[in-house]
Amino acid sequence: MLGVTHSHEHVLWDYWRLISSYDCIFDDEDVATAELEAFRAAGGGAMVDASTVGIRTDPLALRRISERSGVRLVLGAGWYRERLYPREVFEKTVPHLAEDLIAGISSGVDGTDVRAGVIGEIGTERGAISPAEERVFRAAARAHRETGVAILTHTTHFGELALAQIELLRDAGVAPDRLIISHLGDRVDHRLLLEIAATGVYLSVDNVGYAGSGYPSDEVRADSVARLVREGYGDRVVLGCDISAKTQLATFGGHGYSWLLNSFVPLLAERGLDEAQLHRLTTANIAEALEPRT
Repeated sequence: MLGVTHSHEHVLWDYWRLISSYDCIFDDEDVATAELEAFRAAGGGAMVDASTVGIRTDPLALRRISERSGVRLVLGAGWYRERLYPREVFEKTVPHLAEDLIAGISSGVDGTDVRAGVIGEIGTERGAISPAEERVFRAAARAHRETGVAILTHTTHFGELALAQIELLRDAGVAPDRLIISHLGDRVDHRLLLEIAATGVYLSVDNVGYAGSGYPSDEVRADSVARLVREGYGDRVVLGCDISAKTQLATFGGHGYSWLLNSFVPLLAERGLDEAQLHRLTTANIAEALEPRT
C-alpha cells in the first residue's frame, strides 16, 4: 500500500533553462530528505516524482532520499516540454523513443536499475500540439501499450490543450482511465474542468499551496474538487502540490509537502466531504491510477 500519495511532485529539480532563477535549482539531498520526513510525519506515504528529461533526472539520488525518509517515490520517464527537449526527440522515430521509455520502465532510468512507475510528466504548451510534442505523446502511447503504466501529462494554463491531449492519446490506443491530466482546478469557471472530467481521465488538482503570479487561492481549488465530487467524479480526482521551487519548501519558509494534508484537506472537509471521500481523493484514486494495466 502506498498510503496517502501526492499525484504530482518534484523532489529534486533544475528548471534553469526554463526559468533562470536559483530558486528553480535544487539538489540538496539532506534538505530533500528532511522535507519528505516531515511529509511522512504528517501522514504521507508516497509521491509521484514527475521530473523528466529537461527538469532533472537523478534516480539514484531519489532512491537514497526515499530510503532515508521512508517515503515511497514513483518515478516518471519521458521528456518534459518542447523548450527543453534534447536533440534525440527531434531525431529519433516514435518507435525508438518508445523503446527508451520502455527501457526506463522495465530495466531502469538513465542506465540505472531504478525503474520508472509512470510515463511523464510530458507536456504541451499553448494554442496547439506541436509535431515534436505529438511525437513524444505517440511514443508514450506505445510504451503504455507495452508496459501498462499510466501516462501523466502537463497542461499549460490550467488545462489548456487537455482535451487535445486526450484525443491524441485515445487515437494512439490509450484508454482515458490510463491518463492523469495535471494542473487542473485553478479556474473559477468549471466548464472546461467538467468537460475534461467527462472523458473519464484522472484529474490532478496539484497546484495546492500556490498563490499569486496568476494563481488563485486554495479556496478556488477546494471549490473545484467539491464540484467534481458533487458531479459524480469523486473517483477520478487526485491531489498534489507540484513543489518545484526552493521557496516552496518548509526549510526555506514555504508550505512544504505537508500543506496538502494539514491545510487543504481541512478545506475539503469544510465543503462537506466525508472521511471516505477524502480517503479516495488522497489515497485510493491515485493507487488505482498508478496500477499498471492495458
